[in-house]
Amino acid sequence: MTRFGFFYQSVISDWNHGNAHFLRGLMRALQSRGHPVVCYEQVDNWSLSNLLRLRPTAVGDFVDRFPDLKFERYSLDADLESWLRGRVADADVCVVHEWNDASVIRRLGQLCRETGKPAYFHDTHYRVVLDVEYRSSLGLEAYTGILAFSPSLAERYRLLGFDRVSVLHEAADVTVFSPLDVPKVTDVVFVGNYGDGDRSAELEDYVFTPRLSMPDLTYAVYGVRYPEKVLARLNNGLDIDYGGWVPNVLVPSIYSAARVVLHIPRRQYVELLPGTPTIRVFEALASGACLISLPWDDTDDLFEAGADYAVARSPDEMRELIRRFCSDDALRTALGGHGRQTILERHTCDHRAEQLLHIVGNGQDPPK
Repeated sequence: MTRFGFFYQSVISDWNHGNAHFLRGLMRALQSRGHPVVCYEQVDNWSLSNLLRLRPTAVGDFVDRFPDLKFERYSLDADLESWLRGRVADADVCVVHEWNDASVIRRLGQLCRETGKPAYFHDTHYRVVLDVEYRSSLGLEAYTGILAFSPSLAERYRLLGFDRVSVLHEAADVTVFSPLDVPKVTDVVFVGNYGDGDRSAELEDYVFTPRLSMPDLTYAVYGVRYPEKVLARLNNGLDIDYGGWVPNVLVPSIYSAARVVLHIPRRQYVELLPGTPTIRVFEALASGACLISLPWDDTDDLFEAGADYAVARSPDEMRELIRRFCSDDALRTALGGHGRQTILERHTCDHRAEQLLHIVGNGQDPPK
């Protein structure tokens, strides 16, 4: 039995916080193997603070939906040193996500080194490797190893001189994501946040503009941080049903009720960190969705493009694929079934839990 202390932005909130999806599944997978896990999150973290403004009952909702997941909230204004020492003492292994206050990341690494506890820094973004000043403030040299969510990110860490770097891709929580037997009520759906303009052009070219030429189909978009001018266009000019934020546990029903699901990757992950699929790819395929994606460089051969999902390399090809899949039930079912099988064979949170346990026990990735 290994006691894990997870320090993340939030396990409670998935508002603009896809890391929570994988975190929840990984915690469940470790616990099912007899390893206790507690997630520690700052009481006023960005994701939960935004969700509470939208849904004041968010903490209670989480407890009701995930009664098996343990968490504890802390404040930076409290006696942080004493609190961190106690939590490190309670754990055999600490896993610290990149989205924590820099002082917490730095002190946790120091405390784990002082007490001989293994500590792993989990990076699912690009800010740490690109921002030299910020990275130097984190004290990552004190960590036992780096867990990078893509091979390109792992390589950047190795070039920076870190020699214990493992690739830990995200994966689908199949305790939540599976095909549901529900009627098809939407032709095309996109579940994703607008972000900081890092895929605004792609949304325009591959979602909004193609929709104009297919007014007979029904479209729906879910997510947060869409500018008011975009929302006005969705509701009026484009006739796209905008659903706003939706709890991630309800997304399988949205995927299952759609004929086609779209994946529009963020530009940074395509250009800066190739080989980095977002959590939405894993979750859509786990739901048996007929997924159409823009191109991304699958450097680790995670999936088989064309068999697990379709690829639209131009707006015209996007329109063609949407038409074809919306009108062909058998073709749609075959694609969704193949993708689902790939997830079950290689990309569940159970697979990643086994990989993490191997890294912790052996100091390196398991052999492929």
